Amino acid sequence: MTARTALSKELADRQSFRLDVEKWAAFKAALETPARDLPRLKRLLSEPSIFSVGDPA
Repeated sequence: MTARTALSKELADRQSFRLDVEKWAAFKAALETPARDLPRLKRLLSEPSIFSVGDPA
C-alpha cells in the first residue's frame, strides 16, 4: 500500500478536522476567494456526453 493510499483511507474515516487559528483563517480565506473562470472546463462540460446518446431521459 502506498503512502497516498494509506492517507486517503485515513482521511476518509475522519468526520472532523482540527485547525489552529492561522490555518482556519487561511481555510476561510480560500473559501471566500471568487471562483476562477475555466473556459476549457466550461467547454468540456457543455459538450454532449457519451452517456446521453439517444433519447434524453
